[in-house]
Amino acid sequence: MTEEKEYPIHQVFDLSYKMLSNRYGFFYLHTNKGVVTLHIKESPAEFIKKFRTVERK
Repeated sequence: MTEEKEYPIHQVFDLSYKMLSNRYGFFYLHTNKGVVTLHIKESPAEFIKKFRTVERK
């Protein structure tokens, strides 16, 4: 869920990110409707780890 939109877990295929510095980066939400890019201020590694435990394959 973001401030603007909610993405049901069954629509999410993958998550990835790239930190561009220690202050910001991009979080990529791969969905069945395309890739959503979000700006982040810290690593989402723990969130992605949790996602991997519940993702559908």
